Amino acid sequence: MRRTTMVATVFLLAAPALALGGTYQWRDDAGTVHFTDDSDRIPDKYLKRAREVDPASAAKPAATVPKPEAPAVPPAAKEAAAAATAADAKSTQRARVAAELAQARSGLEGKKQELQKLHHKWMVTKGRTPTPDEAKEFQKQLAEGKTTDEKNPYVSKNRALSSSSAARAAYYKKLVEVREDDARVQQLERELEALK
Repeated sequence: MRRTTMVATVFLLAAPALALGGTYQWRDDAGTVHFTDDSDRIPDKYLKRAREVDPASAAKPAATVPKPEAPAVPPAAKEAAAAATAADAKSTQRARVAAELAQARSGLEGKKQELQKLHHKWMVTKGRTPTPDEAKEFQKQLAEGKTTDEKNPYVSKNRALSSSSAARAAYYKKLVEVREDDARVQQLERELEALK
């Protein structure tokens, strides 16, 4: 019983392959690929071109089917289409440059404000602002040659706490960024002007 069941199972699994038989393929004069499972349906003039293929590869005819030919386009229409495409490309590029310019301008304004704050911080850590009387007295003593650095009212008296090197470095770093962004804005403005 077990053996009969096994033979029946093998036969049932092999039956579809036996029932399919051969699949035939041929290409006609127009280049179209045809398939059939009946060799009698192949036209006589294509019998020499026909070949038997396995069913798995016959199921994928899309790659070999020729594409229909596009109707001929007159040269004037091609030129008009090319001009329209060029105009679309130019307007797309103009929009891209304008968007980049707007973004660069808004970023530049924020960086300029940051630069002003860094300059103020640098000046505060560098020294103090003297009163007008102190400034006049210092200028008078400086002209007479009777002053020293310790008496300079512009310099902070607490040297340990007033190191301005970090603030100065931050200021100059931001200044470089602002100058680069400003140059980029000018370049984008020129590009936008050339695209008009």
